[in-house]
Amino acid sequence: MKMLDRESFIQELGIPLTKARDFSLYDGAPYECVCGQWHSFNQFTGRAFGSTGASAKFLVECPNNKNAATIIKTKNKYIILFDKFISIAGHVDGRQ
Repeated sequence: MKMLDRESFIQELGIPLTKARDFSLYDGAPYECVCGQWHSFNQFTGRAFGSTGASAKFLVECPNNKNAATIIKTKNKYIILFDKFISIAGHVDGRQ
């Protein structure tokens, strides 16, 4: 996972999705957080952003540190079957 400054982190996110979608399929799936721990995804705490193909991209806030956030992306099997999350980048406010 890349550690990015605030500006680069925002650029990496891309465009937020404005229409509500059901992401309950991913609830409970583990992802590696910028804090170094593994957490479980919750569709109500992650914010969805545009991605390419059948993948979904999310911004998730660390449940242990509100100043830390991770960008995660879905990895699928056979294009449509969810396999796991891949952590793309992280940012912690106040860390240089």
